Amino acid sequence: MATAKCLEGLEPKRVFEVFSELSEIPHGSKNEKAISDYIYTFCKKLGLETYQDKTNNLIIKKPATSGYENAPTVVLQAHLDMVCEKNADTVHDFKKDPIRIMRDGDRIYADGTTLGADNATGLAFAMCVLESKEIPHPALEVVFTADEEAGMSGIKALDFSRIKGRVILNLDCSDEGIVVGCAGSSVVRMKLKAARGPLKDSMVCMKLKIRGLKGGHSGLDITKERGNANVIITRILVDAENELGAQLSWISGGLQTNAICREAEAVVAVEEKKRNEWKVLIERWENILKKEFKVSDPEVTVISEEVGNADDCFDQAGTERVLDFLMNIDSGLIAMNMEVPGVAETSGNVGTISTEGEEITVRVNYRSGLESKKRYIVEKNRRLARAFGADFLVESDSPEWEYKADNRLSSLVQKVFEKRYGKKMVVEVSHGGNECGTFFKQFPDADIVCSGTQITGAHTPKESVMVSTIQKEWEMLCLTLKEMLEY
Repeated sequence: MATAKCLEGLEPKRVFEVFSELSEIPHGSKNEKAISDYIYTFCKKLGLETYQDKTNNLIIKKPATSGYENAPTVVLQAHLDMVCEKNADTVHDFKKDPIRIMRDGDRIYADGTTLGADNATGLAFAMCVLESKEIPHPALEVVFTADEEAGMSGIKALDFSRIKGRVILNLDCSDEGIVVGCAGSSVVRMKLKAARGPLKDSMVCMKLKIRGLKGGHSGLDITKERGNANVIITRILVDAENELGAQLSWISGGLQTNAICREAEAVVAVEEKKRNEWKVLIERWENILKKEFKVSDPEVTVISEEVGNADDCFDQAGTERVLDFLMNIDSGLIAMNMEVPGVAETSGNVGTISTEGEEITVRVNYRSGLESKKRYIVEKNRRLARAFGADFLVESDSPEWEYKADNRLSSLVQKVFEKRYGKKMVVEVSHGGNECGTFFKQFPDADIVCSGTQITGAHTPKESVMVSTIQKEWEMLCLTLKEMLEY
């Protein structure tokens, strides 16, 4: 595979080459077989002990370099999958099309889609360490997991008996420094049925669209109070039902549960004689949203267009039932962490809504740094579903990763950073979730640190990473491995 032209000439050369090669292989969540096979072959050619399981997880082992035989084994961990988000007008099939990498000076991004630096940079770092004959390091166990972004089913299937190391360096994304604790999460799916019926001859159908929102990572960006298109469109539909007697035909929004929904659409039927009232309502909501989101989402737009009549729609009682249900789902920032200033404790994200016939399906991602609060908010939704007679399922669940004050790996990484850059390193507890929680649950005595490239616009088509950041984080990884003799 050829290196993307925009990355040619960048150092470290091999890191950018491998990153480019990985970007050629479609590897969205649940579609990791090809990239897992590629890395498996890569490692076998190096003569390394390589294990691949049925879920496409990989465990690769490399002996220590000379002089590091007595240093503790280090586990390097990254995930194989990426979040697949694109702009509505971007033509891209994530199941077969390569990511089109772009660069503007220091900034690397993709053409209308997510870049996949989350977590292809981590994969590239680990693969380059495995390949190198020059980087000093202890014995390594490299763990690449599937499906981190859409449920963490990969790490749940991982054979932890194959892992001996208790010094774990997660290479997933971080913000400005290292992460030493994270939230747990649960994705719940609710399916609600409501009655439908034919449209009256006196009604016309209007399509409502929400556009211009920034979206973002449903954990890391939740404190920025960005608009969720699924929530916003529900609010508008409630007003349309209250004031105009509008009936819902269908509603759709979002692509991923771990991304704040940027775009949503719905078709409603209104009495033809109320066209002007509909127009006034839309204009009013445009003004409301411009005021509410003037800081976080100043480009939010409400679009209305008349469309051909639908075959049927939810009847009046069915429309009320759907909207009552959607309005009662917790979403957004729920509680702040009282111990760690500026970090969310508990949150919810109405990630996706879809309509199929008489059934509305909603998927919500709940996060909390406290297991008890996560259970509480999930139980609230279970009982909401029960009250409405809706189907309820917890699709995925992952544990939180508790902060440890005596983390020796954290102390070592901070020491390396301060020696190299002459300043203190930022140490964070994150509201984002990663696989460190599962490692912590399996190995409570382990020292765990998450250290990866800082991503801007994670889980959105504006995802980008800086060349200078990749260079710094690669240097930090190499220095940390070198200094493991001091652990």
